[in-house]
Amino acid sequence: QPMQVLRGLSFSDQAAINLKMKNSAKATFIAHGTLAGGWSDQPAGALWNGEIFTMMVMGKYQMLTTFKGNNTGLDLSGQVFDFTADRSSEELTGYTSVGAPSTPNLARKRSYFNRSWMVSSSHLWKTKKGSDIRLQLDYNNDRVTAQGMSATTYFLESGDKVILEDRNSLSHRNALKGKFIYEANEKTYFLNNTLSADLSWNDLRLNTTGSLPNVQSTRNPEYSVTNDLKIIKRFGKNRLITFTSRNEWNSLPEHLTVSRDGGEAYGQQVKQYSFYTDERASYGLVLNRVLLSLEGGLTGYFRHLDTDLWGIELEGITGSEGLTTDYLRVYASPRFEWSHRKVELTLGLPVNFYTYFFSGALADRSEFFISPSLSAKWKITPRMSLRLSGSARRSPASLHNIHDASILTDYRTFNSGTDDYYTSSGQAVSISYMFRNARKGIFVNALGRYSWNRSKFGSVQNILGDYIFYSYTSQPSSSRGVLAYANVSKTLDFMRGAIGVNTNYNRNENNMWSQGLATNYINDSFSLAPHVNGNISSFVNWNLRFTWRKEFLKISEMPRQTTDNFIYSGSLTVTPCRLVTWTTGGEYYRNQIEADSYKNMFMLDSKLTFNITKRLELSASLTNILNRKEYSYTSFGTLSQYERSSRLRGREFMISVYLKK
Repeated sequence: QPMQVLRGLSFSDQAAINLKMKNSAKATFIAHGTLAGGWSDQPAGALWNGEIFTMMVMGKYQMLTTFKGNNTGLDLSGQVFDFTADRSSEELTGYTSVGAPSTPNLARKRSYFNRSWMVSSSHLWKTKKGSDIRLQLDYNNDRVTAQGMSATTYFLESGDKVILEDRNSLSHRNALKGKFIYEANEKTYFLNNTLSADLSWNDLRLNTTGSLPNVQSTRNPEYSVTNDLKIIKRFGKNRLITFTSRNEWNSLPEHLTVSRDGGEAYGQQVKQYSFYTDERASYGLVLNRVLLSLEGGLTGYFRHLDTDLWGIELEGITGSEGLTTDYLRVYASPRFEWSHRKVELTLGLPVNFYTYFFSGALADRSEFFISPSLSAKWKITPRMSLRLSGSARRSPASLHNIHDASILTDYRTFNSGTDDYYTSSGQAVSISYMFRNARKGIFVNALGRYSWNRSKFGSVQNILGDYIFYSYTSQPSSSRGVLAYANVSKTLDFMRGAIGVNTNYNRNENNMWSQGLATNYINDSFSLAPHVNGNISSFVNWNLRFTWRKEFLKISEMPRQTTDNFIYSGSLTVTPCRLVTWTTGGEYYRNQIEADSYKNMFMLDSKLTFNITKRLELSASLTNILNRKEYSYTSFGTLSQYERSSRLRGREFMISVYLKK
């Protein structure tokens, strides 16, 4: 347990590694890096990839700094993502939705035409009193191009509408993140204060030809400053009080400009900014097999929205609006946990009281919400467990959808919000099963979940001329969902490997109004993915995987639409001696484009590595050996079908040198 104040009361799921450094290892500067160069067939030109990692550890100071850059299709943005950061329950989300062509079910490096670099630097100082001060700085820069073709079919009772597009995009992103942390870890209390800033600048230019030729340009910067404070105080042996505070300021201005062939320019400007504060305290008490806890607090959310549609006038739409949507929330969340022998029961009863303050014609109001949940876990054996759970909820409206304006999200799509406050309710039940026998290498994990939801408002889709309008209507709507998955694996000692299968099923039943008609639709998806890997002696490793994904779309009385996608993948690694390693592998794709028509594609890669010394490594790689340059697939939306084809990176050859100090 890394928090001293929790020792004896709570177990951590973090792995603990206790190391004592030798004096000769302290104050040592460590560095290693990779430098690579090569040639690409598409886009034709030189390739480069570089990385430098440095580390220094002293008695009271530690430093880690990394620099990376490449144009080989490696996305660096995810490498500076903070997976441990707390997320606010109220985050600003954008309204414009102009995006570059994408290729799902395909490794991103296959279609990522980039020029990227990043630097990340982390520093830690230990004070004389044993506290820690940490500073983290990250900067990421990306320039990305993409190209793709698509045919979008909207299924309508009056006849399908097809939109053809050939899109070319160029995007720039700059992101700067900073974090300053002070932490005190004592036996009687724990204190952590984190001040962070997240700034990004995002620009995209999308050139589209086809049914409606146009050029779209977007500027979407994002600014966020957050302070998180957490204090845990221990009283006696079994009582804890925890206080947390979060204060966050966000700003999200968006600007979209559209230039149509033969027409004047038009566009959309949206400005959002908000302040969020959440102050809460919790108390925990352990009595034999019973754990009682109570968390409560006060939340405030203050948000302003400005919209301005310019250069276009359509009957029945509101182009400009200024709106504030604020609330204060008082909440309490009692929790009861009881365990006896092989049974564990957990009961949660969160209670929320909201007071809303709206500008304009929308009246202020107060709402009360309660969302009970109950779960029971039965440890059938030390290796086997079964869990049953159920929940019921009544949820507040999404403030993102409350507005009168019709917002232009891309060159042909408008989104209108609701002009009234609404709530939704739902219930869910689930069952999960887990079995683990590490000695025999058997692992089973399965889950089944059924949920149903209701809302005061229903969704609307209308296509008028060149434009598509999404909005809401004050008529009740309902939806149902089914989720089931199972993962089973077994180690095979005779071949030093394992065999397993992953399967997943998802079903969503929903309804919306399309062209003035009530329309029911059902989306089904099923995937099956068996896999096997092995090891021949100590110098040959191999793995194989097969993935089958099937999707269905059923709209009211229309014929059911289906599509199949198959992926066969595998790799082989041979190490004949300590100095040489050869790896080859790839994927075979078989995607259904239309009824009885499939698009097949085989991707093959190979890499040869020479471990010259412990500090020097030389490698040569050849990717997309067969020089495949296009990937096609079909997928389904709400009441639509997408047939898409995207440009891929061509054959590439790289030589890299790795050096360690």
